[in-house]
Amino acid sequence: MVTMKEVADLAGVSTATVSHVVNGTKRLSPETTERVRMAIRQANYTPNTLAKSLRSGQTHTIGVLVEDIRGLPVVEVVSGISETLARSGYRMLMFDLHLLEKLYNQYEQIVAYRDHINAGAAALIQAHVDGIIYVGMHNRHLDPLFDPMRRPLVFAYSHGTQLDSCVTYANLDSAKALTQYLIGKGHRRIAVIAGQPHSYPTVMRLKGYQQAMREAGHPVPPEYIRYGDWESDSGRARTLELLACPKRPTAIFAMNDLMAAGCIHALAEAGLSVPRDVAVAGFDNREIARYLNPPLTTVALPTAEIGVCTARRILSLIQNPDAPPQREIVECSIIERESV
Repeated sequence: MVTMKEVADLAGVSTATVSHVVNGTKRLSPETTERVRMAIRQANYTPNTLAKSLRSGQTHTIGVLVEDIRGLPVVEVVSGISETLARSGYRMLMFDLHLLEKLYNQYEQIVAYRDHINAGAAALIQAHVDGIIYVGMHNRHLDPLFDPMRRPLVFAYSHGTQLDSCVTYANLDSAKALTQYLIGKGHRRIAVIAGQPHSYPTVMRLKGYQQAMREAGHPVPPEYIRYGDWESDSGRARTLELLACPKRPTAIFAMNDLMAAGCIHALAEAGLSVPRDVAVAGFDNREIARYLNPPLTTVALPTAEIGVCTARRILSLIQNPDAPPQREIVECSIIERESV
């Protein structure tokens, strides 16, 4: 194995200078830096990361515990984490809990898998990670979930306890903004197809919708609030119920794009035109949204940015483990298409 001293001799510098170039711990002249880098390439030198870890007490590795890599937001969140860690000289070690089928549409039952989750965290700790990021499939509260651990922990796309740091998005504000957008387009009779009543996103998005309607002075008849199960079939069924209301809504806000797809199909079956007869808006900006007829106006989730911010948060906690917990909210955006 080529040593740092051999690289230093080849470059005609001290071992300390080589160390500064390898670790980025001191700004050197461009000429010296390039000379050292050329020597590193010529000697095919690879830093001894194990020895460095033993000296520093850190492995420069972050454990990422994902509920399921197949979950809607997870891939983009993890991508943001990975790219940010790599730019900071850290590696990512991922552990997949494979909870998609177990939790399907019943995300609030996560506590039933507490032992399984802590076993995943223990596996990452045994790999000597410097910190752990937990990536949820569904934005919700996850307390109490973890056993005490002597590692910094940050939740992504979900919330922990008041003592945990997290990075997520604002369900209430985003739903309120989308409802205000519909109001701004001239709609007064706006109905909503919500998710399951006990779901955290349902509760918060419904509050945002109701706030916007109340502030605009538009009453919401009880029959304008319908509950689905996040699937397309429920969007179709609830739309047919809304069409039977004494006063048909002029706009329907479906709380995810799959239910919005079912809504559009039901309206087509009823011989109604979108958006001429009824406008439709969704939430999530799934791939399907752009391919519906008409393409769906929806809310885009900042999944990659959540990953970036989460990675920055865990690195900050590693440097300052006594810092108080922080809850960071990343803004969503409305994607205007042709369904409104």
